[in-house]
Parts: sequence; structure tokens; C-alpha cells
Amino acid sequence: MDAQKIITRFELYVDDGTELSTSEELDLLNKIYREVWTDRPWEFSKKPFSGAINGTTINLPDDFAYVCENARYTDIAQNNYVRNSVPKIVWVDNKYYRLINWSDRKQYEEQDGVCWIDLSTNKLTFPVSVSGTVEYDYVFFPADLAIDDEPLFPAMFHDVIYHGMASDDYMIQQFDKAKSYAAENRNKYNDWLEKMAMWNMNLICN
Repeated sequence: MDAQKIITRFELYVDDGTELSTSEELDLLNKIYREVWTDRPWEFSKKPFSGAINGTTINLPDDFAYVCENARYTDIAQNNYVRNSVPKIVWVDNKYYRLINWSDRKQYEEQDGVCWIDLSTNKLTFPVSVSGTVEYDYVFFPADLAIDDEPLFPAMFHDVIYHGMASDDYMIQQFDKAKSYAAENRNKYNDWLEKMAMWNMNLICN
């Protein structure tokens, strides 16, 4: 469903009880869309990055959220590829660099083999100069939907958005009738989110 069809479903579920304008309805849709998107590192929210570096920093992608776990083996007997408690790595050509916390960077000054995310400058940073092709996997933030755009997850789960919109509508409008259905729509929203989580879990092979 595109955003217009989702809004139409939303209006059906609140029985035209909303006083939101068209633009406000689209804003609410995008709020719920972002809420669903950021609920967990969905498989559909991941993509690879590749870029050239010659120095100590490289810009993060414009839609960067965070580097996702990318240093495990699917074969559980192999365990993690690196020692980090959360296995995240960045490759420069054929060498991997462990991703460390920004707050821990002082402990790794002038050490090779590590890097960190500096959100204040929107850069991936290395303590020593590196050269080559940087590669890593990351979760991205989607752009807001326009009225004729479709959410970037399977259409099977688009219903989660209008149920989330309907449950939030009461908090915006304070309508008595909307209040009577707010809990019901929130339960349906959570049911769809649980279905998405189960589907997502079955995409992961360990």
C-alpha cells in the first residue's frame, strides 16, 4: 500500500473521527513508520557501504543509523570473528578493524586495527592513517514517505502503520470515541509488530 491507501485505512478505523489535516495525517503516518523501523535491526533495514579512504576519517552515509553486527559465523560452532562483546567490524581492503565505542577511543590512541563512529562529525574515524576501500554493513534510516510512496518493508505488514496511527490519534485529538478504540488499535499494532518480528527472526540463520 502507498501512503494514501494507508491513510484511507486509518480514516476507516477511526470512523472519520479525526480532525487531522491531510499533511498532519501524513506526518502521523511517518511518525509510526519511523517507530516501526527503529524497533529493532530488521533485515530489510540493512545495507552495505563501500568507499575509498586515504587518511584517518571517512564520511558516514547520509542515511546512516549504526553499524550492524557483521562479525559472526552462521555456523554456531565458529562463534564470533572478533573479541568484541558486540561483533562489529569494518574492512579496509582485506584487513578488518574492530569497531570500538567512541567513549573508549583514548585507550586506543595510535593503535592499529580499531575504529569508531564520531556522530558529532558524521565520520568513521581511525586512530592511525589507513588507505584502501572501506566496507561495512549498516542499518539505515529511511526517508519520510510522500503520499504516493510505499513503506520499504513487505506489503504484508503495512497494516501495522494505520493501527499505530489510530492508537496515537486519541492522544492528539482527545476524542471520546477515538479513546474507546485506542487500546484495541494499539493491541493490533503490537500484534502486527510481533508478526513482523517472527518473520524477521526466520530470515536469520543462527
